[in-house]
Amino acid sequence: MKRLVPALTLMLVLCLGLVCPVVAQGDESPTAIVKKFYQQLHARKYIEGFRLSVYSPAVETLSPDEVRELEPEFTRIAAGIPENLETSGEQISGEIATVFIKMPGVSQPQEIPLVKIEGRWRIGDKDTWKLAKREGRDFFFNARIGISENEAVDWLDEIFGAETVYVRAKSQFATLEELIKLGGVSQQLAESGYRFEVKVADEGKTFSVTAVPAQYGHTGRRSFYLDQTGVMRAEDRKGQPATASSPKHQPGK
Repeated sequence: MKRLVPALTLMLVLCLGLVCPVVAQGDESPTAIVKKFYQQLHARKYIEGFRLSVYSPAVETLSPDEVRELEPEFTRIAAGIPENLETSGEQISGEIATVFIKMPGVSQPQEIPLVKIEGRWRIGDKDTWKLAKREGRDFFFNARIGISENEAVDWLDEIFGAETVYVRAKSQFATLEELIKLGGVSQQLAESGYRFEVKVADEGKTFSVTAVPAQYGHTGRRSFYLDQTGVMRAEDRKGQPATASSPKHQPGK
């Protein structure tokens, strides 16, 4: 579940630190901007890094308290950034550019998009720039919720997979505690932005699992439900558990 994702994708949303003066770019190339972006993030200078991206309009609107609230997630994300970033070329077409980088453990070069806005190369695309400008500080929190909800879906898939293996071996379903103890579900589940509960019924012949935001409106809005049928359901229940009658989960919505 914890698959490697290009760092730019993971860096969607969160930031940390004090607001600093805008970094002057001058005539720096897209490759130079990408290197500086990753260097700043690896050094945990997140504000400086995001000023080189299309997220800069949203960075400006965060209060010190909001920055501190977002710190844990961004610290976790930054842990996967390599110390030394290798690039393998760039392509420029008008005000659009692509820089190719090599990430540890990934055989194929990763593509980092850039766009020239107000005379400066910025990592990302113009649509995201417009969205960040329109949503301001909400951009970060909405993106954090989206990531947390997607992770909850991944955890539910992991739980369902572990239950499938367990029932084939034992002819009954297991509690979440048993699945974690046996290594079928990672203990990192406890560190997610959701609370998970597995209920086993009918002498082990059926099970259901619910996922509820740990902090409604902060770590998620939708609650999730899944049972032995494999049908996942999702609904905004204001922090209450979803049920078997909740609408089917529609990925991407």
